[in-house]
Amino acid sequence: MIFTASTVNQIRSVKTVKSHSALVQAADGVSEQARLKLISDFKNNNYSVRNYLRTLDTTQVHTVNVMGGITGKWRVLRVSPPSDPYGWVEVAATASQGGDKQTVVRRVSFGQSQIFKLAMLSETTNCIYCHLRVRGDVGSLEFMRPGWGTEGRSGIGSGAHEGGSTVYGSVYAARDITHDDLDLTGSPKRINGAEVTGSVTTNYSGDMLPSDTDGDGVPDFPPINREIARQNAMGSLSGGIIYGVPIGGRITSLPTGSNVSRVNRVYNGNLVLIGTPSNPIVIDEDIFVEGDVIIKGVVTGKGAIYAGRNLYTAGNVQVADPPDPPGRGVCSGISDADECARANIAAGKDELRLAARGNIVIGDYTERDSSGNLLPTAERQSADYYRSQFGFYSGTRCFDKRNGDELTQKGSGYVNVDGEAVSSGNVVCRRANRSASVSRDAYSYAFRPGTIRSNGNFKPWMDDALYKQLLGTERMAYNSWRGGYYGMLRSEIRQDLIDSGLPTRLARRLARRLDNRNSGYGNFNEGGLRGFWRIDGKTLRIIIDNERNYETQVSTVDAFLYANQRIAGKTSMKPLAISGGLIGKELGILAPGRYQAWWMKRRYVGSNRYNFLGNPRASASDCGQPGDPYYVPGTEDCAFTINYDFRLRNGGFGFNLVKGAVGQTMSWRVSDRTTEHVQ
Repeated sequence: MIFTASTVNQIRSVKTVKSHSALVQAADGVSEQARLKLISDFKNNNYSVRNYLRTLDTTQVHTVNVMGGITGKWRVLRVSPPSDPYGWVEVAATASQGGDKQTVVRRVSFGQSQIFKLAMLSETTNCIYCHLRVRGDVGSLEFMRPGWGTEGRSGIGSGAHEGGSTVYGSVYAARDITHDDLDLTGSPKRINGAEVTGSVTTNYSGDMLPSDTDGDGVPDFPPINREIARQNAMGSLSGGIIYGVPIGGRITSLPTGSNVSRVNRVYNGNLVLIGTPSNPIVIDEDIFVEGDVIIKGVVTGKGAIYAGRNLYTAGNVQVADPPDPPGRGVCSGISDADECARANIAAGKDELRLAARGNIVIGDYTERDSSGNLLPTAERQSADYYRSQFGFYSGTRCFDKRNGDELTQKGSGYVNVDGEAVSSGNVVCRRANRSASVSRDAYSYAFRPGTIRSNGNFKPWMDDALYKQLLGTERMAYNSWRGGYYGMLRSEIRQDLIDSGLPTRLARRLARRLDNRNSGYGNFNEGGLRGFWRIDGKTLRIIIDNERNYETQVSTVDAFLYANQRIAGKTSMKPLAISGGLIGKELGILAPGRYQAWWMKRRYVGSNRYNFLGNPRASASDCGQPGDPYYVPGTEDCAFTINYDFRLRNGGFGFNLVKGAVGQTMSWRVSDRTTEHVQ
């Protein structure tokens, strides 16, 4: 222990060093009691950190009886200002005996979870490494092996495939990482081909990753607790189109205006939010929505929208006044990302956080038309990907009938994301089955906006066709799709291919091949359609050269996304920029940009006509440089790009309703300042 000169002088004024030591120990004990009291008050009152700090009184003195004739007193000395990256409380505790006294000052953490220092975190992030750029640090909770394949057998080096993947930051892995194509000594480092410019830490157990709070051996993401959210959401929503749908209700046409003029604090229902440049959605601090949120368009302000169930981005979500990057605007002459973040905070730039207790879906999830019939394969690419990625082609999932929570089995019962047991009478379990009705397919319960009826059946409040209408369409050339034609009659395959937009004669030929598992590949130019096909057994891959209408591909999300369950998204032949961050228990986002897949190479096609897609850095790829027709600002090399919002770790607007790191002692010191003695 090191003391200042003035502290030493004070020690000398005490009768003995032994007396001084006893008083310091007593003051430390009082400060520890104060720490425990603060934690207890915080937890028992269901405060958010932000609101709890606002309640603290720095003038109130608390008295504690200490053994041996020593009197202990403590008070809150200081509370962190809003500009600090994380919350804290300083407690001064004074122990006195006769005319002697000693004071200890303890700083206690009351901050948001440290995981928000990461640009990307999930249990498994492996398959997301397909032409990926991350500007920030990355965390992984399970065995980390970027790319596809099996350890030591297949997909070796696949983290470098399809344009390569790069993390411009460090990697924190809770467990081991792959030994395939691994180099941790070079610059950059390499993990199964994916590049890392910073450090790589394996078996990491620090606070950058979530901890195992329930003792089951699996790290637990900080939950969005409904009661805490209801009590502590203090913000508002206004502007744009705000359309509310009651819990259990239904919307049958797209909103053209608002039926809710303003949302204050909590909205007991579902919301559709649409902002435009001239009439943006205005967010001010934290809002909690009991049901689902569907959002698209322009947002301005500083705040967070929390969905009690799912959140959907039905189009691009952009802030009106985005932060400037280093070297530009308010960051002119600044190269350091943290310094630039503080400059953007001082300039009042927009900050948007989007969170869901359930899932976040980027773009499309639909697979049925307005009559409830299954869409053709080419029009349900996102849904097919989610079913495959998250295991919704089969298997059973269980949900809380009261609020739609997806549950985890624990022992013989089920718990929600808070770790709370849900009684069997409130649990409904359903199999994932695309052939089942929407009301009984587990995919609906997890991914569609809706509620669960008292009989356990699912009821959507917006059907697939209306959501697809809200998403809209865009024209695009050189788009591809893939389908697996298992368990289908030849006539069914042929009709699906025709409905997917292929000419009848071509559909007939390909259906015959698929039915017979006759693998092969070839070009086509008929019926006004030009492209290339490849069949491997029952799997068909198609690329269409012509410019055609497709559902809108979400390419920009100016927000940090946080979900207690999954974050799902699929963007075809366009890059995706998420400017904020990406944290969820499971991530399944396929957004490789415009690229030349292996089956489009000259050796199969017979010409170089798709080679322009093979160099994403060049303008020839149509999206590699500003001014290219498919270029997306914020992306690099036409890739899926995650740009971490460094304001989150520099005092910017945080996830105030998500449980944070509370109660740890950040610093401790003996004080000789008379202004810090507690009288």
